[in-house]
Amino acid sequence: MILSKTDKLVASTLALLVLYSGALAAAEVKGTVSVDYQGLFRPGETAAAHPVSVVLVPATGQRARLRATGHRTIEIAGNRMQPAFLTVQQGDVVEFVNRDDVYHELFTLSSGQPVKIRLGKAGDSSMDRTTLKLEQEGTIHFFCRIHSKSYARIDVVNSPYIQMVHPGEHFSFKGLRPGRWRLRLAAPGAETEWLDVAAVTSPPPLQLTLVSRVGGVGHSAVSSNGDDVDQLYRPLPEHGGVQ
Repeated sequence: MILSKTDKLVASTLALLVLYSGALAAAEVKGTVSVDYQGLFRPGETAAAHPVSVVLVPATGQRARLRATGHRTIEIAGNRMQPAFLTVQQGDVVEFVNRDDVYHELFTLSSGQPVKIRLGKAGDSSMDRTTLKLEQEGTIHFFCRIHSKSYARIDVVNSPYIQMVHPGEHFSFKGLRPGRWRLRLAAPGAETEWLDVAAVTSPPPLQLTLVSRVGGVGHSAVSSNGDDVDQLYRPLPEHGGVQ
């Protein structure tokens, strides 16, 4: 089969378009996030178990098509909500399920429309669960009116690029258009941070750190030599007074 000059030009153009579109989607952003605990006390199991939320958001000139509605579940067991920290895409559905043999009354203290939920005891399929569609971007804090230690935080973001990783674990966003993006980092007890990043082909991994002031001792803490907290204070004299 002999191709005409026009056919050859069309074929060459299509090949270039395929190569070009492949190059546009070959960039990535990757790295690790650690948490530097700089509170008074060393991090306990609860603090260390919390993941870090890593979200990639389009910068000027970039686009990200939202994925289909997702579904996440928060279970209440032992008067605790688990997971206690989530990041979801705007429009996702979150289901609260009660696994306890007691009632729970959930409410929110966040901007936007308030939420009030009454959950029946575990096993009552008509009352022990409910779903919420989270359509407003921002951070929502959930509490229980009956159990003061029951708490969960949900961050709602306008991006499909979301990964929840534990401190020190690797994150990676692939198949991106090259250029500028913004990276959002968040963890319980830490300020949310925004970083300007570049998506390129085979990038070096980013080494990122979030500072948490809650429940931990970090590199710049008061004591870094393993002293017990009691050793941070001088004893009072036997007959009162201040040294």
